Amino acid sequence: MSAQTQLASPAADEARERAAALEELLLARVYLYELFHKLMGAAPDADVLEALLGQAPAEGAGLYAEDDATMRGFAAFLEALAAREDRAALLDAARDEYTRLFVGPGALPAPTWESPYLTKEPTLFQENTLAVRAAYRAHGVEPKRLQRVPDDHVALLCAFMAERARAALTALRAGDVAALAAELRDELAFVRAHLTSWLEAFAQSERRSQTAVLYPQLIEALAAFAAVDATFLTEAAFWVESLDGLALEASEGASLADFEHALAGLASVRPFGSEDYELVPCGRDASLGAA
Repeated sequence: MSAQTQLASPAADEARERAAALEELLLARVYLYELFHKLMGAAPDADVLEALLGQAPAEGAGLYAEDDATMRGFAAFLEALAAREDRAALLDAARDEYTRLFVGPGALPAPTWESPYLTKEPTLFQENTLAVRAAYRAHGVEPKRLQRVPDDHVALLCAFMAERARAALTALRAGDVAALAAELRDELAFVRAHLTSWLEAFAQSERRSQTAVLYPQLIEALAAFAAVDATFLTEAAFWVESLDGLALEASEGASLADFEHALAGLASVRPFGSEDYELVPCGRDASLGAA
């Protein structure tokens, strides 16, 4: 069957429709993982708060909310926060909460990196940390503050997943079925090994917080998103692998301009201290700064 005949067939029409839906979901994944990265890597500033309370996060969460009550609740929570007029007071409260939960000086309620949840040992740079580092390096990146912050810190894990989500989106838009299928399977393995393995326990620990301004809800949503993402990646990889020679086309973002614009704005947001939880090309001198 020629390519022209394939594209004219009912199966090809359905593939185009599903590819367009997949593109939207992949773009939403990029945005959500990048947002979680920014929020978990430093105390929030006015710019990141505005990004959180914009239309894109609630819409992105809504795309993944069909079968998950936590994601539906998170979308509603963001809409309620966005309706508040006291943004300055909200920012101050969120910054105070971040400091108390993740910085100190008091005792912190829970570690923010993966290894202690697997080994029950609260030390840094355990065997699992090195496994995460190997996964990063397999894709040509490493933490900017290598050996200074744990590779399996939640902000770095989200930064990595945002990069991999971009790679999947690029493969889709290039029509590269084999690369997309391989990327989705690789991401699924990472999510299962290093996100769903501990984020629910992390969320449970943060539920004991004295306040619930933003971060307990945010971590709850991240844990739910990782679980939903694992299901999404499984189903998306299976569908891509089933295309059996059909051409894979996407809209190249033409119908997703608002989301693309929001993502470009989010990429420029750099809360103070967030450079400690960024990924850079392997071997790059940390003194050169972030890209």
